[in-house]
Amino acid sequence: MNNLLFLALLTLLRGSRVDAAISRSLQAYEKIRGRECFRSLNGMMQSMKDLAAKYPHLMTINTIGESYIKKYGTSGINITKYDVTYELPPGGYDILAFNITASNSTRQSPDKGKMLIASRVHAREWATAELNARFIEALVEGYESDADITSILERNEIHAILYVNPDGTYIAEKYPRSMWRKNLNPVGCDGGSGGGVDINRNFDFMWGDTRGSSADPCKLTYHGPSANSEPETQALVDYAMKLFPEGQRKKKPEKQKDEAFGEEISGFYADIHAFGRELYYPWGFDDIKSPDDEAFQALGRKLHSFNSYRLWSGAQPHYRYPVTGVASDYMYANMGVASMLYEIGSRFHQPCAEFEDEVVPKNLPSLIYAAKIAHKPFSLIKGPDVFELDARHDNGELRVSATASDGKMVNAIQISSEEFKNSSDYPTGSQVIKAVYVYLDLHPDDWQEGDIRWDMDAIDGNWDTNEESVRLTVSTEDFPSGKHIVHLQAIDSLGYAGPVSSVFVNFVQESAPAPGTTSPSFHQAAKGCLKRLNNEQVDLCLANEHTSNIAINCCSGSQQNGDLTCSRTGCKQTMSYDEAKAHCESMIMRLCTTAELEARVCCGKGCYFNKLPTWTSDMCEEI
Repeated sequence: MNNLLFLALLTLLRGSRVDAAISRSLQAYEKIRGRECFRSLNGMMQSMKDLAAKYPHLMTINTIGESYIKKYGTSGINITKYDVTYELPPGGYDILAFNITASNSTRQSPDKGKMLIASRVHAREWATAELNARFIEALVEGYESDADITSILERNEIHAILYVNPDGTYIAEKYPRSMWRKNLNPVGCDGGSGGGVDINRNFDFMWGDTRGSSADPCKLTYHGPSANSEPETQALVDYAMKLFPEGQRKKKPEKQKDEAFGEEISGFYADIHAFGRELYYPWGFDDIKSPDDEAFQALGRKLHSFNSYRLWSGAQPHYRYPVTGVASDYMYANMGVASMLYEIGSRFHQPCAEFEDEVVPKNLPSLIYAAKIAHKPFSLIKGPDVFELDARHDNGELRVSATASDGKMVNAIQISSEEFKNSSDYPTGSQVIKAVYVYLDLHPDDWQEGDIRWDMDAIDGNWDTNEESVRLTVSTEDFPSGKHIVHLQAIDSLGYAGPVSSVFVNFVQESAPAPGTTSPSFHQAAKGCLKRLNNEQVDLCLANEHTSNIAINCCSGSQQNGDLTCSRTGCKQTMSYDEAKAHCESMIMRLCTTAELEARVCCGKGCYFNKLPTWTSDMCEEI
């Protein structure tokens, strides 16, 4: 898969602070027995609470309901399998939702897009909560270092319910042979050996239709005594009602199921299950298309471009069997949001090698992409995507290049799937690219007439195909030095705007000398660990284009807050000031000040620090 988002996410997740943070989480918390890659129910809940404490500006926790045992107790529940009477979860559980968003952004909650992602609806599907948690961790760890993630969290709320069915999860993890799927409602299945309600047949859309569920309490797909009867179902439904816009709901969803919602809906629901390597979207209750099938199929096809999963939906070649009373159909029919069910991996208890090498790298970028379009999914999914985005600042100019394509993602299935090899290009992917706009420090959704935006140029000089390579070079003399965010959005010939792609760029501007300083082409450097050498002040004023050996040190934190740290990143290099500054910023650090170096913060770091000068962030004082 040659697409920028996939590569960016792999870069972010592997060999980075995100990967390191996830590794620490796995090491520090209790795991499911025999699966070192999956945190247990208790270990996961503790790790998420710790993550929220670490990132209070990005992550909050809400109690949205109670499990069956927490609400009703254990009376009548007696589960015996393989001559073992199962221990029940003591006291049951609160059902928790995690809200991931940038609380300090200018956009307030009512104006933010909403994505809801749920997992462990079926208790035995171990990998689903772990993937959900990895998604949360990628978001909070990527904020302010990955521009796409930063933009997502400043404009959206990502709500994650890791354990919709915590009672069942307790049984499934403590007794793996049970392959427990349902909740723990003692519905009267011959002593409870096969009891419980299938939460994903209990939702109030096409509920009770036995083409896709069972009325037998002993069956795995038992739909429960009534629609939304289970406290776990109620928790998910009530929470969704608070998140998604009331104005886009239908009054009688089943009677109005043939009426399209249209392209202006807002909201995205993702339901993570295992297994099968499939993407499911409405309808599931019958082998027929939904009234918004064009948007849904474009969505399924584009998500397929990340993971190569087969499309399971009505009127698709891979429609498997009817499912009724399921969350994905309910969220679309009743809440009016885009919904997608992921069947990840190849088994309920996935091997760690498969999870780490296949499931995570193929599905995390897919979920990030879904989050990018959550605020307007049925419109954005029909627009062109931006790939190979490169933006850099050089000699006072911003230089941006990219490729925009209407068909690359939506038609990838024709290459990767036998079922679609002879099909023609999908209608939403056949439009000509008509424009690609560049926005600096302003999201396209906030652009108004009179605001700055730039039109990119087609490299071949013509806007005449559904894929164009584009570029832009503009002066940045009116913009300050420092970190900026560049947004790109492509438009096709039908007027559809595609998902926004973003990247950070650091501007280093030439400026006039400040009072009391020499030319800004010189910066203060320090030498050695001591403020004075042989009782004489060490004053080094070096040209920015320094060509002899120099050491590079980067700092983070501050002396005032007591968290100042220094990292040795190079020595005996011919690195210019601008290169050293950019090098530190690429590590989410900065050049140390002269005062910090003189305070010995970098002492003991090895290399040739005592012999070589090192760049600081201070300009030379006039001497």
